[in-house]
Amino acid sequence: MTSTTADLLEGLETFFDEGRIGFDLREGVLWNPAKTRLCLLSNDFLTGVYNAVKDEAGPAWPVIFKTCGRIWGERIMRRLEREAQVVGNLQIRELPVSMFLRFFREYFVYHGWGLMMIDVSRARETGIVTAALEDSIFAEVIRDEDEFSDPMIAGILAGMLSYMSGQDLDAVQTECISRGAEASRFVVTGAARLRGISEKIKSGMTHEQVVETV
Repeated sequence: MTSTTADLLEGLETFFDEGRIGFDLREGVLWNPAKTRLCLLSNDFLTGVYNAVKDEAGPAWPVIFKTCGRIWGERIMRRLEREAQVVGNLQIRELPVSMFLRFFREYFVYHGWGLMMIDVSRARETGIVTAALEDSIFAEVIRDEDEFSDPMIAGILAGMLSYMSGQDLDAVQTECISRGAEASRFVVTGAARLRGISEKIKSGMTHEQVVETV
């Protein structure tokens, strides 16, 4: 292991060190090592948000969740660039791809969203990135007869990767834990390439077919 790699690993460990999470029980405040305030949301709370949005918006709830996720994803990356430099002396945009993907995975786990694995092996040749999320928090709280459970995560992926790449990317969910899959799976690529794909997925297009089609 080179010293540079060792320094990067140390920076990651510092950034996600649970022992450095601060709290004030009297004030009810929790913050991460970068002194950013954290908010803990229970399954019951997330279920309530889903039910409220669905009651108000009906079948449009996935669009609302995905739009919010995209905005959130872009804001997350802007904040993470600052926090990573302050806490771990990490320049996210300069990280090797393998280290950035590790950072991405650790971030999802750190916030309790699930275990996110991103595959960029096709990116250079085809412009396609795929992702799989195990133990998705949204798959636990959202059980919809007509829609997948993770439009918020799809939006977050699109927002974070668009920000990092400087490209207009979109993400579509192709499989869902709530429908019996081992993991919720996603395809990320140029937004124009994914137009109309969601309807085809509803009609039975598989993850592999989406990858081959877009």
